[in-house]
Amino acid sequence: MTAALAGLSFLGLTLLLGGALTRRWLTPGTPPVWLPGVGLTLLVLGWGGQVTLTLSALGLTAPGDVLAYLTATGTGRAMLTGVMGGLVLLAGTLSRWPWGLNLAAALVTAWGVAGVGHGAGHGLWVRGLHAAHVGAMAVWTGGVLALICTRPLTPEHARRFTPAALGSVAVLAATGLLMSGQHLTTVAQWTGSGYGQTLLVKLTLVALTLGAAVFVRRAFARRVPPRGALAREALLLAAVLGATGVLSTRPPPQNANHPAHAGTGQLP
Repeated sequence: MTAALAGLSFLGLTLLLGGALTRRWLTPGTPPVWLPGVGLTLLVLGWGGQVTLTLSALGLTAPGDVLAYLTATGTGRAMLTGVMGGLVLLAGTLSRWPWGLNLAAALVTAWGVAGVGHGAGHGLWVRGLHAAHVGAMAVWTGGVLALICTRPLTPEHARRFTPAALGSVAVLAATGLLMSGQHLTTVAQWTGSGYGQTLLVKLTLVALTLGAAVFVRRAFARRVPPRGALAREALLLAAVLGATGVLSTRPPPQNANHPAHAGTGQLP
């Protein structure tokens, strides 16, 4: 259940950030404005479910207990920060506020998400890495969804999205490598721990997604209808989000950089 709720929050975050950012900068007017709204709803549901499970396990179910958790714990405050940033981003998307306000709201949302789970036990630097990782994944996935929704779909759309996609992959690779060094310090931890094994599965899915992206690019270059290839890339990205949900429930191996603790829904 915890992994499913974490996966739901990641999906919601992707639809919210990716939908809002691509709608504003990459494919104006696409995806439809309701998609970021659905994303914010899923994010709230996912986090709400995680809070409920956590407090229920402790026997704390009164409304006051929920309020205390959200205002007196680092994870709770991070969730509130993410939701507030998401609300402002959604309002800016609906009202077409200046792009700087939308970008600031997206950054606040990503910063809030970065304070939940594995990113919560470190300093500002590592939390910043998590926030950048979140944003890059959202832009990549959001761009793919925007292309699927775009009518008519032309090679010009692919040319506009390619720099954003390449930049997202570069940021994901760099931040993922740096964060892995925080959680996994030996080869044995990669292969001998549940966290390391799940991360290897996620990396395999990411590699498959990159392969699918190459086929999308070839389809555009050959002027072959690319929607089938885009759909395969989107499905693989959904699988990556699912693997991330599972990973967020696995405590990293205990080491000098990261004391062992259970994750509560943060991108690794």
